[in-house]
Amino acid sequence: MLVFDIGSGSVGGAIVISSAGHIPTILYSFRTEIPFQEAATGQRLSSLMLRSLSQVVIALSREGFESAGFGAKRPRIKRILVSLSAPWVASMTSFLSLKNKESTPITEKVFDALLSHSANESNSPKGLAPKGSVKIEKLLMKASLNGYETSAPYGKEALDAEFAIFSSFSLPRVTENIADVITHLFHVEHTRFHAFSLIAFMTLKKMYPEEENFIFVDVSGEQTEISIARNGIIVETSTFPSGRNHIIRMLKKGAGIPPLGAEAFFRLYNEKSGAGKIVERIEKLLENAKEDWRGKFAETLSALSQEIFFPKSLFIVADSDVLPLFTRAIGGLNLEKFTLPSKKFRVTPLNGELIAGVVKWNTPEKNDPFMGIVSSFASELR
Repeated sequence: MLVFDIGSGSVGGAIVISSAGHIPTILYSFRTEIPFQEAATGQRLSSLMLRSLSQVVIALSREGFESAGFGAKRPRIKRILVSLSAPWVASMTSFLSLKNKESTPITEKVFDALLSHSANESNSPKGLAPKGSVKIEKLLMKASLNGYETSAPYGKEALDAEFAIFSSFSLPRVTENIADVITHLFHVEHTRFHAFSLIAFMTLKKMYPEEENFIFVDVSGEQTEISIARNGIIVETSTFPSGRNHIIRMLKKGAGIPPLGAEAFFRLYNEKSGAGKIVERIEKLLENAKEDWRGKFAETLSALSQEIFFPKSLFIVADSDVLPLFTRAIGGLNLEKFTLPSKKFRVTPLNGELIAGVVKWNTPEKNDPFMGIVSSFASELR
């Protein structure tokens, strides 16, 4: 199968082989950055994303199958899965309840009617979805009948029923344009789209089955997305417009560092190496950038939940060159205003080595954590 990961800063693709009872193997992966912009505008970013996706598709079609050992005989692609991150997707969880005077059979028809009624309400979460957006997935995350949780609610009778439904919506024409680019070279009957927040949540549940309450942070080029899981379901998600590219803009503005030169200074900062006035200046700029992102993160987190306490466990994924910076930013966050019993989050950076427990790479040096998370999720689908 083929899997794609589309964020706001880069596009990745992989050729994956999987079988029941075995963790998947990534035979080949390729990632390219979406060209850097001085100011990220929606239409321009969309056009550049599709151009980068085209490069990934060509790389998989040409070099990919050769490197994967198939030679000139290309295998038949049975499945394609595309993971979307902000700003290409918006996600939300709806909580529905049904109370009857008499026990009523719970059927898919009853469930759909309840969901439709909720969507039509003026305060429905669907109002948060972009106008003209298209629903790409709907997942029943939890169901309780007469106060008892069940994984198979349909066909049973109940006086009271409660459901938690995770839904994702893509921006207008995004999925159609993506599918057009992919199917230009790869022909399958259906391309599945999922939100990366759901994909990461399901993968984390597999990696850490004992963790029911946690925060997941996805830092990409232009956006940071925060998801909160409680009692084994995603309850809230939110984004704010700041990520790796925001830091690059600060370096360019403050020290004249070109975008292509930023990675070298990220490395020096992470390793605490280098000397001289320019290095000291860059370090100060990166510290300021870290503080700026931390403030936006704290503000978004404060507005995200009405609960008194946040989960202590926090997982974060980002490009490897900036993952340490964002991890330190969260580690240095003052949590007193969140009234947490613990003064610090228990932060786990999701790097390639950690993801290796749920996916294998043919080429370990390309252990892209985003592709690993998406490939692990895709292998569970049948």
